Order: sequence, then C-alpha cells, then structure tokens
Amino acid sequence: MPMALALLVGVGFLIALTVNLAKAAATLGIAGPEFAFWMALGAGLVLLVLAFARGERPALTREHLLYYALAGLLAVAAPNYIGFEVAARAGAAYASVPYALSPLITYALAVSVRLDAPSARRVAGLVLGCFGTALVVANMMARADGTSPAWLLAALLVPLSVAFGNVHRTLYWPKGSAPLALAAAMLLAAALWLSPFVTANGAHLLALGPTSEAGALVAAQVGVSAVMYVLYFQLQRVAGPVYLSQIGYVAAGFGVAIAVALFAETVTLAMLAGLVLIAGGVFLVTPRRSPA
Repeated sequence: MPMALALLVGVGFLIALTVNLAKAAATLGIAGPEFAFWMALGAGLVLLVLAFARGERPALTREHLLYYALAGLLAVAAPNYIGFEVAARAGAAYASVPYALSPLITYALAVSVRLDAPSARRVAGLVLGCFGTALVVANMMARADGTSPAWLLAALLVPLSVAFGNVHRTLYWPKGSAPLALAAAMLLAAALWLSPFVTANGAHLLALGPTSEAGALVAAQVGVSAVMYVLYFQLQRVAGPVYLSQIGYVAAGFGVAIAVALFAETVTLAMLAGLVLIAGGVFLVTPRRSPA
C-alpha cells in the first residue's frame, strides 16, 4: 500500500474515532467544547514534548504565530466544537457524514487559488457530491428527533472549515518547518481558541482526575488525537490538500460504522444513498494517480 494511501486510511479512521469518543463523553456529561479543549491541549503538549525531544522547536515569528492561529481555528477548534456538539445532540453518525463533503469543497478552493487545475470530470464530481449532501442533510432534518435544525445545518460548517484549513496549510506552510512542531503549535493554538468555552465544567472535569471514567476517556482522546495529527501533517506534506481532503470520505464511512456498532445508531437508506452519491463525487474529483 502506498504511504499516502496508508496515511489517508489511518487519519480518516482516527477522525471517526474521535467523533465517537465525543459521543461517549457526552453520555458522561462532558460538554463538546470542554472535550475538544482538553483534547487539543493534551495532544498539543504531548506533541510539543516529542518535538523538543527531536530538536524541532516551533518557531515564534509573526508569520508562524499567525499560521498556528489560523490552522488551529480552521482545522481543530471550529470543526471539533461543532462536530462534538452535533455528535452529542444528533449522534456520531450524523456528525461524521458531513466530513464526506470536505474533499469537494477543498478541490473547489484549490482551483480558485490555482493549487489545482479545473476539469469537467472534477466539476461533475462536485455537482454529484452536492446532490448527495443535500439528500443526506434533508434526511437528517426529517429525523432530527428533537435536535435543533440549527445544529444539523451547523454540521455543514465542519467540512467548510476543514477545507479552508487544508488549503491554508498548503499555501502558507512556513518554509523549513517540521510537521511535528507545526502540529503541536496548531493544537495548542486551538486550545486557546476553545478556552473561553471551558469554565466551571472544565474545572470539574479536571477535579475528577485521570482515574475517573471521564478522565480515562479524555486521556484516550488525547492519545488518539496526538497520533492522528502527527499522521495528518505528514499526509499534508507528502500529498497536498486535495488528496489529503479524501480523509473526509474515509472518516464519514468509518464514523457511521463505529456509531452503528457502538451506539446502535440507525442509518437510513436515504443517508446511504447520499453517501454513495458523495462517494461517486469523490471518485471523480480524486486525481487518477494517487501520491506514492
């Protein structure tokens, strides 16, 4: 299996796992923003220690700090805040599905800034993916079961934020910067973005300690996230934003499967049909040659 493909599958699976861990955290009374904060802070500190051990200290120039701030907001803070809230309110399967739209949005953005070339085949993929997404979202709205439609619509902001993050990291990747150092700084910046949302609940979770069920779940999320973002930045480096964006489809597929297996969530035929259309769109958008 080519390295890029292995990274793609691995990162997609780990993203799906984080969404389902957020659903599990919600059942223990841990709010989505709170869970996202501790995940970003813990994983960021772990990667920072590893980066220092390898002599890869994050640079603190104005250019680097701006990069960390935007990458942390677009790739971590915003999508996790929204995605974890949707997972808690509507289910992990519903929170996972919107990720399938990120490859299509990423390609459209990449073409607009000339990181990729337009083609009729890929435009057809965009249209097909949009139809699939519309079908999935309409089905989600019809089966909201008390969940505010605003949160289901907000779920569409997840792939939008991820796509902007994919393109931003490629366009403004600081020259000579190591992926591990960038990942650590991005996660810590995300923790800063999320810190205003962590007040009494955050202090309560900290008081529970790592031996509690909630603490163990957060520790598991930190470990999963640390590994995920190391692989994530490595994939970005070797494959570029459009290929990397295919993790959205992998995450959606794994996310739905895990949610059904662990939480007995139901997936309708309409949702599956929408995913098939999105998969078809991804196939058309994906370059014919995958990175090695």
